[in-house]
This record gives sequence, C-alpha cells and structure tokens, in this order.
Amino acid sequence: MLSSTNPRNWAYTTRLNFMAIVDVLIPSIVRTSPSGWTFQYGGVDLYVWEYLLMLFDNLPTPLASETSQLLDLSAFYEYQERYNLLSAYSFPPCNGLFSTLPRKDRLMAIDRLHNLQVPLDTLPVPYQNNPVLIRIMIDSIYQLTYFGYYSEWFGYGDTRCNPPSFRQLRTYPISWTYTGYPGPSFGYRDFRGFLLKMQNLKSE
Repeated sequence: MLSSTNPRNWAYTTRLNFMAIVDVLIPSIVRTSPSGWTFQYGGVDLYVWEYLLMLFDNLPTPLASETSQLLDLSAFYEYQERYNLLSAYSFPPCNGLFSTLPRKDRLMAIDRLHNLQVPLDTLPVPYQNNPVLIRIMIDSIYQLTYFGYYSEWFGYGDTRCNPPSFRQLRTYPISWTYTGYPGPSFGYRDFRGFLLKMQNLKSE
C-alpha cells in the first residue's frame, strides 16, 4: 500500500467500514496479457475512503459515523436472515461488522439498504424512518467513490487532508494514467492555435 498521512480522528471501525465499501466498488486487480501482467490500484490504495469520510463529515450535519453504523446494521440483518437468527436478537455492539463480510456479501448488504430491507425504526438518526435519505446516501457513496478515484485526490499526497485552498498536486494521479487523461492544459488556447488578438481587445 502507498504511504499516506491521516490527521483525522475517525474511529477505527468507521475507517474500516469505509475502506471496505471502497474496496468492493473499486477493488485492486491484476490484469494479465500476453506480454505479462499489470497491477491496477483500487480505491483503498488511492485513499478514496478518506475522500468519502472528509466529504461526509463536512456536511452541515456530519454523517461519517452514522453511515458506518448504517452499514453495520445492514450487515447484521444480512447475517440474521442468512442464519435464521431469531428476530428477537437485537443488534449487538459490534462496530465494523460490515468490514468483516466478503465482497459479495458487502454488496448484498448495500443492496439491502438501497431496497429498504431493514427495519427503518432501528437505524441511527438521521437515517431512522428516513428512506429518502438512505437512498440518497447509498447513491452518493457510489457516485463519490468513482469521482474520488478518477479525480486528482491521490495526487495531493500529504496535502490531501488540508482544506482545499491548501492542497497542492504532489504527484501525477495514478487514475489519470488509467483513463489516458493528460491533466490540466494551462493556456491551451495558445497551444491550440486560438491566439488572442490584443489590438482587438483594446478597441472593445
């Protein structure tokens, strides 16, 4: 794994759950070809989970911890249904349960939330009895994970967790290589033949 700094104080189990959800959406893979094999970094390797945590905690009402609990509850109900546990079982204080599931089961737990197949009155506030917010959050997790992965997030290096105005690109983002994105094209008008005619500007 690549090195990172993490000045935030998220709970360990919250970080585990966010790493687990990023891992299931964009896992690391090995590509094979006649010329050999290549490793493609996944969302965990590029610290997209930090990106999600920062975004959720910078909402008017921080939601990182509550979203982690939401994932744990869905994982618990997945276990309860699979092993025919009595419905009288209440959710045990098992933070990070979602992160212990295999990838396939994590996807099922996410689908369970999106399909509202959990008792809505047992969810943490503000998700409790709020199906609209639950679906918005699940959709946001999908969208923001991909957005963070293909953005310049990883390239900020040790400035990644600073406020936006104090971030600087430290390295070329790996995901830009995967998509063939050439990066910013500063002053591209000059390089593409669209030269400004300064005398015309003066006359306007």
